[in-house]
Parts: sequence; structure tokens; C-alpha cells
Amino acid sequence: MARKGVHKPAPTNLASLIRGLYGRVARQLKVDPSYVSRVARGERQSDVIEASLERELKRIMSLVSSHNGTGRKLAKRSHAKGKKKRVM
Repeated sequence: MARKGVHKPAPTNLASLIRGLYGRVARQLKVDPSYVSRVARGERQSDVIEASLERELKRIMSLVSSHNGTGRKLAKRSHAKGKKKRVM
């Protein structure tokens, strides 16, 4: 019996970042996006395209993790654990 796990919703701009993946890689390598797609699906082989896809995916994941998937950097909290007194 399969367990139901708790799924976190995908970051809002993750789809946008992934959507242009093949096009960006194709542009960088001056090849057709459909060829990049075929390499990604395993229908064709190209070490150069595979390496470029991997780099681009790592870049996307670092963007998502450092921006919390919102396209904006996370705000750093500057307060201590205890309560601060408000200065008026």
C-alpha cells in the first residue's frame, strides 16, 4: 500500500524557469530546441547538451532555493529571539 506524503506546492516561478529551459540551452549551443528536447528524453545523445542541461537545471534550483521560488530574495530577520523594546 502506498503512503500519501505531504506535498509542498511548487514555487510560483519554477514553471516559468523550467518552461524556457530547452530554448535557453539551444540558444547557448546554437542548436534547435527540438534537438535539445530529444537529448533530454534520451532519443539522441550529446554529452555537450546533457552537460548544459545539467548546468541550467542546477542554476534554476539555486535560484528557486535562494529566492524561495518567488523571484525575490528572502528577507533576513534581524531581530533576536527575545522581545525587543520599541523606541519611540
